Amino acid sequence: MEEEKKTLYQRFEQGVTAVLAMLISIMVLAALWGLIVEIYHLVLHGTDHLDHKAFQAVFSMILTLLIALEFSHSIIHPTSRSGGMIKTQTIVLIAILAISRQFIVFELQSDSAAVLAALAASLLALGIVYRLIRENQG
Repeated sequence: MEEEKKTLYQRFEQGVTAVLAMLISIMVLAALWGLIVEIYHLVLHGTDHLDHKAFQAVFSMILTLLIALEFSHSIIHPTSRSGGMIKTQTIVLIAILAISRQFIVFELQSDSAAVLAALAASLLALGIVYRLIRENQG
């Protein structure tokens, strides 16, 4: 009886994973299309090809795509020993990527020093957590 419940739950988990993967794939395709359009406008219609805000926007879009792809990969290909759980290490790396993206789009003129300090502290804490996870594995 317990084995039957586990199998039913595993099928449910696989179904949810498939739906999430499909939704994330749609989002990635939409973001990729937006990136292509942005680069097209930057290259062919941009007035100043060296505008730092334009490059900042493009790199932000690229990092957003990378974050979404890594997140999708972590959902589709669970790699923990239990077979169904996503590794904490992967989630920490995704969070580090997301905060790194925030540093790229950070505007010194409009954002406060407190926000910058909070981002830096978050990145430092995540770096420490990542290092501790790596040391526990090895």
